Amino acid sequence: MVKHGKRRTVFLVMALLIAWALPSFAQSERTTDFGAILSGKFDANLTDRWAIEIEEELRFDHNCTQFDRWLNEVTVEYPFLHNRMHVGLTGGYIRRHNDKDYFENRWRAGIDVNYAETFRQFKFSFRSRIMATFRDETVADYRVNPKLYWRNRLQASYQAPNSRFKYALSVELHWLLNDPKASVVDNVRTVLSVDYRLSRRQHLEFSARMDNDIQVTKPVDRFYFGVTYHYKL
Repeated sequence: MVKHGKRRTVFLVMALLIAWALPSFAQSERTTDFGAILSGKFDANLTDRWAIEIEEELRFDHNCTQFDRWLNEVTVEYPFLHNRMHVGLTGGYIRRHNDKDYFENRWRAGIDVNYAETFRQFKFSFRSRIMATFRDETVADYRVNPKLYWRNRLQASYQAPNSRFKYALSVELHWLLNDPKASVVDNVRTVLSVDYRLSRRQHLEFSARMDNDIQVTKPVDRFYFGVTYHYKL
């Protein structure tokens, strides 16, 4: 009975995730775009407590015909509560192709709190992140700079015993905090991923991502397929 009860709980949480992922499509004029993401990650322990992650990402959009951005990001984390909670600091540089058809420099800084619980083969985690993105004022003037977002992500993952595969589903809400004209949740991100363990240190992840604009003037539904190589030292 306990086993069946846990299964029902897991299915309920997954159903809530899917329901949460469905944005409001009340806006009639929506456009659709498809893209691809190629990335690499490197994890290592700096000390007994501190850990670091380095990420490089290339993203393509406009039906994979246009290079969209190059991301360089570094995150350091410190654990609490027997590794169930982590606090992270993130810094990054972005070379982005903007909507005015030229490349611009952007810088990013953020802080996040992660909490996770494991129930046998299932893991449930919640991440709350404050992220600021600074744009280059030497090339243009921006109404809001930096853009300050509060992102909240709920994720459920499953890995069978002795299996090389791990499956995960996550939903994330993006709330723009500092725009006086549009301080709203303007994007819902849903990611379904499959992680394959190549070896003890190497992983290969395949993902399908959906970014849905909501409460904006010209909403866009973006769909990405991604491949990530992950090396853990």
